[in-house]
Amino acid sequence: MLLSLAAALGSGAASSRDEVTATSAALLAVSALVIYGWQAVAAWLFSLRAAGRSLGLWGFRRPTRAFWWTIPLALSVTYGVTFAHDLVVHPEQQQIIREFPRTGTGIVLFVVVAVVMAPVFEEIVFRGFLFRGLANSWGWAWGAVISAAIFGIAHLQLDVFIPLAVLGFALAWVYKRTGSLWTCVAMHAIFNTVTVLAWALTG
Repeated sequence: MLLSLAAALGSGAASSRDEVTATSAALLAVSALVIYGWQAVAAWLFSLRAAGRSLGLWGFRRPTRAFWWTIPLALSVTYGVTFAHDLVVHPEQQQIIREFPRTGTGIVLFVVVAVVMAPVFEEIVFRGFLFRGLANSWGWAWGAVISAAIFGIAHLQLDVFIPLAVLGFALAWVYKRTGSLWTCVAMHAIFNTVTVLAWALTG
Protein backbone atom coordinates (compact mmCIF):
# COMPACT_ATOMS: atom_id res chain seq x y z
CA MET A 1 0.00 0.00 0.00
CA LEU A 2 1.98 2.94 1.30
CA LEU A 3 5.20 0.95 1.45
CA SER A 4 6.61 3.50 -0.98
CA LEU A 5 6.00 6.18 1.64
CA ALA A 6 7.69 4.01 4.23
CA ALA A 7 10.58 3.54 1.82
CA ALA A 8 10.92 7.30 1.45
CA LEU A 9 10.94 7.72 5.22
CA GLY A 10 13.22 4.80 5.93
CA SER A 11 15.71 5.52 3.15
CA GLY A 12 17.12 8.57 4.88
CA ALA A 13 19.70 6.49 6.68
CA ALA A 14 20.83 4.91 3.43
CA SER A 15 20.87 8.10 1.36
CA SER A 16 23.34 9.78 3.71
CA ARG A 17 25.89 7.04 2.82
CA ASP A 18 24.66 6.29 -0.71
CA GLU A 19 24.22 2.64 0.19
CA VAL A 20 21.54 0.27 1.39
CA THR A 21 22.39 -1.52 4.64
CA ALA A 22 20.69 -3.87 7.06
CA THR A 23 20.19 -0.92 9.40
CA SER A 24 18.42 1.19 6.78
CA ALA A 25 16.29 -1.82 5.81
CA ALA A 26 15.36 -2.38 9.47
CA LEU A 27 14.36 1.28 9.73
CA LEU A 28 12.16 0.81 6.68
CA ALA A 29 10.52 -2.24 8.26
CA VAL A 30 9.79 -0.26 11.43
CA SER A 31 8.44 2.65 9.37
CA ALA A 32 6.17 0.28 7.46
CA LEU A 33 4.90 -1.27 10.69
CA VAL A 34 4.07 2.16 12.10
CA ILE A 35 2.22 3.24 8.95
CA TYR A 36 0.36 -0.05 8.65
CA GLY A 37 -0.54 -0.02 12.33
CA TRP A 38 -1.93 3.50 12.08
CA GLN A 39 -4.04 2.54 9.04
CA ALA A 40 -5.39 -0.58 10.73
CA VAL A 41 -6.35 1.40 13.84
CA ALA A 42 -8.05 4.03 11.66
CA ALA A 43 -10.01 1.33 9.82
CA TRP A 44 -11.02 -0.21 13.15
CA LEU A 45 -12.21 3.15 14.50
CA PHE A 46 -14.34 3.85 11.43
CA SER A 47 -15.80 0.38 11.00
CA LEU A 48 -15.56 -2.26 13.71
CA ARG A 49 -15.63 0.08 16.72
CA ALA A 50 -18.41 2.20 15.25
CA ALA A 51 -20.47 -0.86 14.39
CA GLY A 52 -19.63 -2.73 17.57
CA ARG A 53 -18.64 -5.76 15.49
CA SER A 54 -15.90 -8.40 15.57
CA LEU A 55 -13.16 -9.05 13.02
CA GLY A 56 -15.67 -11.14 11.12
CA LEU A 57 -17.04 -7.91 9.66
CA TRP A 58 -13.78 -7.50 7.75
CA GLY A 59 -13.96 -11.08 6.53
CA PHE A 60 -11.75 -12.95 8.97
CA ARG A 61 -13.69 -16.15 8.62
CA ARG A 62 -13.13 -19.60 7.13
CA PRO A 63 -13.15 -19.44 3.31
CA THR A 64 -15.32 -21.59 1.10
CA ARG A 65 -13.91 -24.36 -1.09
CA ALA A 66 -13.56 -21.79 -3.85
CA PHE A 67 -10.31 -20.88 -2.06
CA TRP A 68 -8.53 -23.66 -3.95
CA TRP A 69 -9.38 -22.51 -7.47
CA THR A 70 -9.94 -18.76 -7.19
CA ILE A 71 -6.35 -18.02 -6.13
CA PRO A 72 -4.66 -19.86 -9.05
CA LEU A 73 -7.11 -18.33 -11.53
CA ALA A 74 -6.76 -14.79 -10.19
CA LEU A 75 -2.96 -15.06 -10.04
CA SER A 76 -2.81 -16.38 -13.61
CA VAL A 77 -4.77 -13.39 -14.90
CA THR A 78 -2.74 -10.95 -12.82
CA TYR A 79 0.59 -12.36 -13.97
CA GLY A 80 -0.60 -12.38 -17.58
CA VAL A 81 -1.49 -8.69 -17.44
CA THR A 82 1.72 -7.87 -15.56
CA PHE A 83 3.87 -9.68 -18.14
CA ALA A 84 2.16 -7.94 -21.09
CA HIS A 85 2.36 -4.57 -19.33
CA ASP A 86 6.08 -4.96 -18.60
CA LEU A 87 6.77 -5.77 -22.27
CA VAL A 88 5.14 -2.51 -23.35
CA VAL A 89 5.88 -0.07 -20.52
CA HIS A 90 9.19 -1.32 -19.06
CA PRO A 91 8.45 0.11 -15.59
CA GLU A 92 11.17 0.99 -13.12
CA GLN A 93 11.78 -1.28 -10.18
CA GLN A 94 9.65 -0.21 -7.23
CA GLN A 95 11.51 1.87 -4.65
CA ILE A 96 10.58 -0.50 -1.83
CA ILE A 97 12.56 -3.29 -3.55
CA ARG A 98 15.67 -1.12 -3.86
CA GLU A 99 15.72 -0.43 -0.12
CA PHE A 100 16.79 -3.92 0.96
CA PRO A 101 20.37 -5.24 0.69
CA ARG A 102 20.90 -8.57 -1.06
CA THR A 103 22.14 -10.23 2.12
CA GLY A 104 20.66 -12.81 4.45
CA THR A 105 19.42 -10.09 6.78
CA GLY A 106 18.06 -8.03 3.90
CA ILE A 107 16.13 -10.97 2.48
CA VAL A 108 14.65 -11.83 5.89
CA LEU A 109 13.57 -8.23 6.44
CA PHE A 110 12.09 -8.05 2.93
CA VAL A 111 10.13 -11.26 3.56
CA VAL A 112 8.78 -9.90 6.86
CA VAL A 113 7.65 -6.65 5.23
CA ALA A 114 6.43 -7.91 1.84
CA VAL A 115 5.18 -11.41 2.60
CA VAL A 116 3.85 -11.02 6.16
CA MET A 117 3.08 -7.40 6.98
CA ALA A 118 1.89 -6.11 3.61
CA PRO A 119 -0.63 -8.88 2.84
CA VAL A 120 -2.25 -8.73 6.29
CA PHE A 121 -2.45 -4.97 6.73
CA GLU A 122 -3.19 -4.06 3.11
CA GLU A 123 -5.99 -6.60 2.90
CA ILE A 124 -7.52 -5.26 6.10
CA VAL A 125 -7.56 -1.72 4.74
CA PHE A 126 -8.29 -2.30 1.04
CA ARG A 127 -10.53 -5.35 0.99
CA GLY A 128 -11.85 -5.72 4.53
CA PHE A 129 -12.56 -2.02 5.03
CA LEU A 130 -12.56 -0.09 1.73
CA PHE A 131 -13.88 -2.66 -0.75
CA ARG A 132 -16.47 -4.02 1.67
CA GLY A 133 -17.77 -0.52 2.44
CA LEU A 134 -17.92 0.48 -1.23
CA ALA A 135 -19.54 -2.81 -2.23
CA ASN A 136 -22.23 -2.38 0.42
CA SER A 137 -23.09 1.04 -1.05
CA TRP A 138 -22.60 0.60 -4.81
CA GLY A 139 -22.37 -3.13 -5.46
CA TRP A 140 -19.35 -5.40 -5.65
CA ALA A 141 -18.31 -4.46 -9.21
CA TRP A 142 -18.01 -0.74 -8.54
CA GLY A 143 -16.54 -1.45 -5.14
CA ALA A 144 -13.89 -3.66 -6.77
CA VAL A 145 -13.07 -1.12 -9.50
CA ILE A 146 -12.78 1.87 -7.17
CA SER A 147 -10.85 0.07 -4.43
CA ALA A 148 -8.54 -1.43 -7.08
CA ALA A 149 -7.83 2.02 -8.53
CA ILE A 150 -7.06 3.41 -5.08
CA PHE A 151 -4.88 0.37 -4.40
CA GLY A 152 -2.86 1.08 -7.55
CA ILE A 153 -2.51 4.80 -6.85
CA ALA A 154 -1.51 4.20 -3.22
CA HIS A 155 1.72 2.54 -4.32
CA LEU A 156 2.86 5.94 -5.61
CA GLN A 157 4.32 4.69 -8.90
CA LEU A 158 2.14 5.38 -11.92
CA ASP A 159 4.08 3.19 -14.36
CA VAL A 160 2.92 0.10 -12.43
CA PHE A 161 -0.61 1.37 -11.79
CA ILE A 162 -2.28 -0.99 -14.27
CA PRO A 163 -0.86 -4.31 -12.96
CA LEU A 164 -1.39 -3.22 -9.35
CA ALA A 165 -4.97 -2.17 -10.09
CA VAL A 166 -5.58 -5.53 -11.78
CA LEU A 167 -4.14 -7.24 -8.70
CA GLY A 168 -6.46 -5.16 -6.51
CA PHE A 169 -9.49 -6.10 -8.61
CA ALA A 170 -8.50 -9.78 -8.54
CA LEU A 171 -8.16 -9.66 -4.76
CA ALA A 172 -11.62 -8.10 -4.45
CA TRP A 173 -12.99 -10.84 -6.70
CA VAL A 174 -11.54 -13.69 -4.63
CA TYR A 175 -12.87 -11.97 -1.52
CA LYS A 176 -16.35 -11.98 -3.03
CA ARG A 177 -16.11 -15.57 -4.23
CA THR A 178 -14.78 -17.07 -0.99
CA GLY A 179 -16.30 -14.68 1.58
CA SER A 180 -13.03 -14.63 3.49
CA LEU A 181 -10.26 -12.09 3.88
CA TRP A 182 -7.87 -14.97 4.53
CA THR A 183 -8.10 -15.84 0.84
CA CYS A 184 -6.94 -12.34 -0.06
CA VAL A 185 -4.11 -12.50 2.46
CA ALA A 186 -2.95 -15.84 1.06
CA MET A 187 -3.08 -14.68 -2.56
CA HIS A 188 -1.35 -11.40 -1.75
CA ALA A 189 1.37 -13.26 0.16
CA ILE A 190 1.95 -15.63 -2.78
CA PHE A 191 2.15 -12.72 -5.23
CA ASN A 192 4.68 -10.89 -3.05
CA THR A 193 6.66 -14.08 -2.41
CA VAL A 194 7.22 -14.46 -6.14
CA THR A 195 8.42 -10.84 -6.24
CA VAL A 196 10.85 -11.45 -3.38
CA LEU A 197 12.18 -14.64 -4.99
CA ALA A 198 12.68 -12.88 -8.33
CA TRP A 199 14.54 -10.06 -6.57
CA ALA A 200 16.72 -12.46 -4.55
CA LEU A 201 17.60 -14.70 -7.50
CA THR A 202 18.13 -12.18 -10.28
CA GLY A 203 20.93 -10.35 -8.46
